[in-house]
Amino acid sequence: MIRHLFIINPEAGVKSCVAEATERIKRAFILNTDRRNETYDILLTEKKGDATDFVRQACLENPGFTRIYACGGDGTLHEVIAGAVGAKDIAIGVVPVGSGNDFVRYFEDVLPRERFLDVSACVRGDTVPCDVMRCGEIYSLNNISAGLDAVTGRRQQIVKRIPLVSGGAAYKLALGYSFLSSMYHPMRFVIDGEEVTIGKGAVTLAVVGNGRFYGGGFKATPLADISDGLLDFVTIPALSQLQFLKYVSDYKNGRHLETVPNLYFKRVKKIQFLAEKPISLQADGEIFTVKDPEIEVVPAAIRLILPKEK
Repeated sequence: MIRHLFIINPEAGVKSCVAEATERIKRAFILNTDRRNETYDILLTEKKGDATDFVRQACLENPGFTRIYACGGDGTLHEVIAGAVGAKDIAIGVVPVGSGNDFVRYFEDVLPRERFLDVSACVRGDTVPCDVMRCGEIYSLNNISAGLDAVTGRRQQIVKRIPLVSGGAAYKLALGYSFLSSMYHPMRFVIDGEEVTIGKGAVTLAVVGNGRFYGGGFKATPLADISDGLLDFVTIPALSQLQFLKYVSDYKNGRHLETVPNLYFKRVKKIQFLAEKPISLQADGEIFTVKDPEIEVVPAAIRLILPKEK
């Protein structure tokens, strides 16, 4: 018997998503006779880290196959992945009822967000292998970044508390504020064992991507592949505010690989960021401070549930 576990983050989105998500889940099972021999549970998070604990507990208690769904935003999915990496007989799905939901944009050409919101399509969906990024004890499904993006991510968490400000709008507001501060972040890199200095040793931002989008729709790593066993590393050397304004539209739409001068792009298995002080990192919208962080790919670390196509 297959057990389905839905983990809902009540704080995701502009308003509480509990009622909407619960209704979608019940409809998928009650109205679908094919699902009557399968069980499902709904758990609500109350604090940071709950989703990770729920997944780990489910892995211990359930001897059979469990399908676990992150019902929230990218932060909820981030916590679910942290609990699922290394577990056997577990598959992870996404019900994107949060405000940003950048990871599912990866599939936008074949599976629009509405299909992920169709819980019935999700529970009937097949699974595909998916890589994960590891930075020490931090696991990330989508991307990890430093520089302007991490500064912006930290400020985004504050801006999101403003009523009616969604993930995309919050990111843009935070980015505008960060634009007025330093665009210069001294940093070196060790890429697959080789030390590399980019530009004059300082960058405006550096992104390591498994997925393609972040920050409410910025296509930072437009060529990334979630199942190729590699990570896309994109670094933009230090820019002035005027230079940044010139290229920000390209960065949002994924054209920057061709237009931004001196941009560095490479597919890697492992990369380390080096700086004199601990570095602020953004990982799936969560902010961490790490000294000389090392990021590596964990190939096919999870099974990802994709909703059934119509």
